[in-house]
Amino acid sequence: MSKWQDILITDRDITLDPAGIPVYVIQRPSITQDIVHMILESGLLIELIGERSRAKWTGNMTRIEMLVEDDQRIIPGTVVIDWNNPEQMVLFAQSVMGEVSVPLSVPHNPVQMRGQP
Repeated sequence: MSKWQDILITDRDITLDPAGIPVYVIQRPSITQDIVHMILESGLLIELIGERSRAKWTGNMTRIEMLVEDDQRIIPGTVVIDWNNPEQMVLFAQSVMGEVSVPLSVPHNPVQMRGQP
C-alpha cells in the first residue's frame, strides 16, 4: 500500500470505476489533489474575484505559497506561483515524490467553489 493514497475527486465528486468502486490516486497525484483542495478551502482565490489591487494579489499569492509550504510533503522554499498572466497561473513545488504543478484560477462562481449547492 502506498504511503500517500486518496480517493480521486473529479468535479467535486468521488470518481467511481465501472463497477461503482472508488478510484484511488497515489503518490504525487494524491499530493497534488490535496494541494488543490487546500487552496480551494482557504478561499484565497475567491477573495481575488474582481480585485484590481496588485498589493492584494501579491498578499494572497504569498499566503497561498506559505499554506502549501506547511504541507510536510512539500520541500520548504520550493513553492513558486507563476502569476504574470492571471488567466494562466500555475503553482510549482518540489514534493518528497518530485515536482508537482497545480493550475490556479480565480473561480467564476464563488458560491459553488465553497461547496454550496
